[in-house]
Amino acid sequence: MELECAKYHDKVSSDEPACAHPGDYCQFRSSCMIHFMEGERRRSRKGKAARDGKGGQATDKDDDRT
Repeated sequence: MELECAKYHDKVSSDEPACAHPGDYCQFRSSCMIHFMEGERRRSRKGKAARDGKGGQATDKDDDRT
């Protein structure tokens, strides 16, 4: 399934959703499925890392975006 950015009309895969413009203001962010799924994936990875004894540090390279 593909998701579409409401602001930029970019197509994003639902397998690994990630906002292409996370630092930009977006009036749609509070209702954005891409933003929601990206956050869920990040929280899931942090929770899994904490359960595995890694101190809750996720190793996803996407988390380092500014």
